[in-house]
Amino acid sequence: MRVIIPEQLWIANAIQVRDLRTVLSSGTTAIIDLAIEEKPVIFPRDIVSLRFPLLDGGGNDLALLKMVIDTLANFIQAKRPTTVACSAAMSRSPGLVAAALAQVEGKSLEETTLRVAETGPCDLSPGLLSDLVKLVPHRPAGNVKPNLVILRSLDLDRLCRFYQMLGLVWVRERHGKGPEHFSTTVEDFVLELYPARSAEPIDATTNVGFRLDDVVATVEQLRLAGIRIVREPESMPWGLQAIVQDPDSRKVILTQPV
Repeated sequence: MRVIIPEQLWIANAIQVRDLRTVLSSGTTAIIDLAIEEKPVIFPRDIVSLRFPLLDGGGNDLALLKMVIDTLANFIQAKRPTTVACSAAMSRSPGLVAAALAQVEGKSLEETTLRVAETGPCDLSPGLLSDLVKLVPHRPAGNVKPNLVILRSLDLDRLCRFYQMLGLVWVRERHGKGPEHFSTTVEDFVLELYPARSAEPIDATTNVGFRLDDVVATVEQLRLAGIRIVREPESMPWGLQAIVQDPDSRKVILTQPV
């Protein structure tokens, strides 16, 4: 058994996880079994035993993968001694452990995967890794977090009304001798609308995106207001998504997460 977090988290293959004496002597109190091709192991009744039958490759249900990541992340946060097992302990177990660590520690999947790989052999299936990338938010190296976007328009009031239909609440501001503009803050992210000078071309190639609770209702509201719908709501692996166009011809991506 490979130690990932001392006295708290281990990875085991199909043979190791069936050696109950060794598993229990490690202090394990929870087992997460990921191997669809292996027969389930019967553990003592006081051991938490969860089985998530996963393919070693692409084609897994993303909701099931997310459930494994969330469950393991909760065990890690609760410091419950846990062993994660699959057939060879080289693909599914390391991949899901890395994804859970990335979620708990706020690190990139690449960083946690390399850390897990340092503990022993790893050969992650490209298909499985591709699915995990969809579920683990990309995090830039270091403590970098975007917090401001500024959009410019020749018709600021019209642009403001458009974004109000998405649920944003605007405040008029002016900093020193600068121009009057609109500002809204969602958590710690700031979006500002500034007036454009006539000599400034409006960059319609800029795209912005928002997460919403009800994409379908929002799109219908925008349609009634005469807003161009670039793409109707469509199911994607990450949720329901539509694309509309703001008054300055920017594409606005609306997503209702899974």
